Amino acid sequence: MLPDFAPFDAAAVADEYLAHAERLRPFVRDTTVWLHDAIEGGRRLLFEGAQGTLLDVDHGSYPYVTSSNSSAAGIAAGSGVPTRHIARWIGVVKAYTTRVGGGPFPTEQDNAIGERIRRVGKEYGTVTGRPRRCGWFDAVAARYAARVSGSTELAVMLLDVLSGIDQIKVAVSYDDRGKSTGELPSSLADFERYQPVYETLPGWHEDLTGIRHWSELPAAARHYIEFLGRQVGVPVRIVSVGPERNQTIIMS
Repeated sequence: MLPDFAPFDAAAVADEYLAHAERLRPFVRDTTVWLHDAIEGGRRLLFEGAQGTLLDVDHGSYPYVTSSNSSAAGIAAGSGVPTRHIARWIGVVKAYTTRVGGGPFPTEQDNAIGERIRRVGKEYGTVTGRPRRCGWFDAVAARYAARVSGSTELAVMLLDVLSGIDQIKVAVSYDDRGKSTGELPSSLADFERYQPVYETLPGWHEDLTGIRHWSELPAAARHYIEFLGRQVGVPVRIVSVGPERNQTIIMS
C-alpha cells in the first residue's frame, strides 16, 4: 500500500519553472562562441577543475571514478577551447592526501595521524558531512596526475594542517612483492596490492597561519614543500597556510 502524498499540480509546476526560465534567459548564451571571442579580444581566461585526476572516468582508478573527465583533459571537451590556448597549468594538491568513498589509497592512515589530519583540516564532505579518508602525501599519484593534466606548476594547499607533527612521511614509490615502482598501475587489482615506500622528513611545530612570505616559513616546512616539488617533478609556486586569500603565499 502506497503512503499518502499530495499529488503535483502539473500546471503549477510548469508555471513556476517557466518563471525561473525567464529570469535566467538573459544569461543564456553559446559559451563556446563567447570564450573564443574573449580569446580573440586578448582577454585572459581561467578554467577551474573540480574533484581530481584519479576520479577521471578515463584516466582515474576505475571503477572508483566520477562520470566525467575531472582532470585537465576535460577542459577542451567541456568548453570547446583547444588546449593550445592555455599556457599555464596549475596542479592543485593538498599537503597530504585525502579520498572520499572507496578505492585504493596506499598512504591512508586509519589511525591517530589520519584522524588528526581529518580534525585539523576539517576533512568532511561539504554537502554530506561524510568524513574523508586521510593519509600521507602520495608523490606517485601526484606525479601521475601532473603528467596527465600537464601541470606546469603546483599549488600546495593546507600546509598549516601538518604543523605539530614530529615526522612527516611522503610516499615516493610503491613496493610490489619486493619490486619497487614509481608508476601508478593500470590494474586496480595491482593498485590495491601495492604498498607505499616512504621517505620521512622532519616536521615543525610553529603556527603557520600568520605567515605571509616564503622566507618566514620554518626551514622544515620549506624543505617539505621543495621535496614535494622534486618528487612530483613540477615546481611549487603557490602555498596556502589557511583558508583566507591573504593566507596564500606566491613564491617568486
